[in-house]
Amino acid sequence: MAAFFFPSCKSKADYPEASARLAAYVKARFGIDPAGCCRTDRKRLAPGDEALVVCNNCAAILEESSEAGRIGFVWNAIDADPSFPFPDYGGEAITVQDCWIAVERRSVQDAVRSLLAKMNFRICELAEHHERTRFCGVNLLQKCNPSNAKLAPRRYVEQGAEMFTPMSPEAQKARFRRHCSQIGTERVACYGKFCTDAVNTGGKRPPIC
Repeated sequence: MAAFFFPSCKSKADYPEASARLAAYVKARFGIDPAGCCRTDRKRLAPGDEALVVCNNCAAILEESSEAGRIGFVWNAIDADPSFPFPDYGGEAITVQDCWIAVERRSVQDAVRSLLAKMNFRICELAEHHERTRFCGVNLLQKCNPSNAKLAPRRYVEQGAEMFTPMSPEAQKARFRRHCSQIGTERVACYGKFCTDAVNTGGKRPPIC
């Protein structure tokens, strides 16, 4: 049985320094090297192999289109590391933005909140949180990505087809501004690319990813 780390192509592009530090941590702590892109390198996984992921979309693709025996998230892995050097944010209030792609992943949602608590944040919840969330940034405000539909049909077609409501870029920005107007904290914690971009567009401080 082998283990593979999928660092998220989009995260690497948006946060190259943080992504490099995370890859170094995963290698040093767990002995796992980055595997590349989930859309192509998913074929490297044999039955029983483990995939460690950052991205909710990567998890959905690997879950449905690979032979991985287990899919784990870096959030849970870091949360379980007693030696991880957490910074201290001094009790600053922060709102958690849950992601629709991970709507049923309670262990991930709990790990994110546990990490925030360990960083000494005061956590605030939105009305639509955990399994209630329907937020996914621009992902649900455009047509479904054909590759996502092919590689994760249960998530995007069988269970999620009705969630897609395409609208113009201008309407998307207005939607994100309205969404962020209900958030009472300046900082928002996201754990997905689409939510991060949307909250940032809506005018909140750069989220933690």
